Amino acid sequence: MKKGDIVSVITLSGEYIGKLVDDKNGVELEDPRIIVNGPDGKMGFAKGIAVTGIVNPTSVKIQSYVFMTETNDDIVNAYNTAVSGIATPKKKKIIVNQ
Repeated sequence: MKKGDIVSVITLSGEYIGKLVDDKNGVELEDPRIIVNGPDGKMGFAKGIAVTGIVNPTSVKIQSYVFMTETNDDIVNAYNTAVSGIATPKKKKIIVNQ
């Protein structure tokens, strides 16, 4: 994994996802999000990483983690939508204005 990759970091407190900045002396993530389960049982991203933390933090350094892994493409796409606020269509379409 290299700088800029979207990675999943598993800790004792939960699963985090973000853009890898550095993995020396812990893991530093840009645009971090914690994975949460919604009331309907579906997975989502919290707008912060701690109940008492700020909304949409720009970075976090995780000192103690169980492991870090690459993130699958579906989750990367959902993450990119969550942090950018831009939804991308699932199927490519050409729209012609007439």
